[in-house]
Amino acid sequence: MADKTIVFENRPSFSVPNEIADSYLKAPADALRLILFLLRNPSKSFLENDICEATGIGKDDLSAAFDYWVERGVLFRSHQKYTLLRPQLKTSDIQPYSAEEVASRINTDSAVRFLYDKTEELLARPLSTTDAYTVLSLVDWIGLPPEVAAVLLQYCADNGKKSMRQIEKTAVSWADEGIVTFEKAEAYLAAEKEKSEAARKTAKLLGLSDRALGEEEKKVFVSWRTELGYSDDMILAAYESMIKSIGSYKYQYIDKILRSWKAEGITDPAQALAKKPATAKKGRAKQYEAQPSPDAEKTVDKTWEIMKKTVNGEDEQK
Repeated sequence: MADKTIVFENRPSFSVPNEIADSYLKAPADALRLILFLLRNPSKSFLENDICEATGIGKDDLSAAFDYWVERGVLFRSHQKYTLLRPQLKTSDIQPYSAEEVASRINTDSAVRFLYDKTEELLARPLSTTDAYTVLSLVDWIGLPPEVAAVLLQYCADNGKKSMRQIEKTAVSWADEGIVTFEKAEAYLAAEKEKSEAARKTAKLLGLSDRALGEEEKKVFVSWRTELGYSDDMILAAYESMIKSIGSYKYQYIDKILRSWKAEGITDPAQALAKKPATAKKGRAKQYEAQPSPDAEKTVDKTWEIMKKTVNGEDEQK
């Protein structure tokens, strides 16, 4: 039997984002009815009963329909306002709650109760009323799903961000960057772990494991491996070139050397070390403390040998 021909004629219409048509045609019926209703009626406010009457969605099912789109990063929720675009939030935008509202939500919403208990556990102290409405705002106002908020709380605790102000600022940052699903949160943490490992490895390579790195220093260390694509041997070659040139450690100087080598297409340590070490320009000598000691050459040779052994794993074998 031959296929029937289907004719479609256009009528007055409204826009549907490609993402919805491409990825969510098999979404639950309530969710599809809700998103079509919202797209057809932009920039308007409704009572819940209005939406239910227009769409046929039961009042008990309406929250689940909204949550479906929020959890997939299609809708963004700030308190009871929903948008298709992530609003740019500031911590000053966060709305406070009354003590009664906080207590009611903690007692009736298991997800909020879980976040409340987890925050107390991570901070190792009871939460004040102000702390509690900050926890509540992670979900209601900033718009993070509870499972993402839980991941964020753990991330903040692991990185020493244990004040509610720091947690709130981090949550706003995640929301602005679109880290609003569990999958995106996991991907973000994996990327951060990779950066941390790159910075730690470089610090150990340069003999800096005994002190904390500055934030800018960490970023530069990571960029040598991720942006420039250089491994231990090239970083060590740049270190040696720096010592020969200025006689002291300056990560900015190593960065300058590595970027110049990258621009010249140099990828081999022997080729790099064959180049004449760069010298600090006049007027910038103080910045790099460009005063090599009389024993600089001996120091370089000794340091270079120790570092090469470290890279080759000889110290670990011992």
